[in-house]
Amino acid sequence: MLEISLPRFKELSEYEQKGVSNNGSGKEYAGYIKVTYDGEVICLVSDGMEPEDARFCRDLSWIPGMLRKCYELGKADGDNQENTSGL
Repeated sequence: MLEISLPRFKELSEYEQKGVSNNGSGKEYAGYIKVTYDGEVICLVSDGMEPEDARFCRDLSWIPGMLRKCYELGKADGDNQENTSGL
């Protein structure tokens, strides 16, 4: 099942806390997006960035691909639920 959450730093596992960027005002104050599918974290990103990096030229090209992946995973989940419910 696809789950998308906006956890706070203290809600991340110890392993996840060690792996996130410490840019900007500190990883403890960043916002996070966590995408989990079938219990596996497939994406964990933060909005932590230095002020000089907050520009339109910053490479945020991963966003459309992640949105497409989430859409496809959610669609597959919906198809699987429909097939198992007998409809």
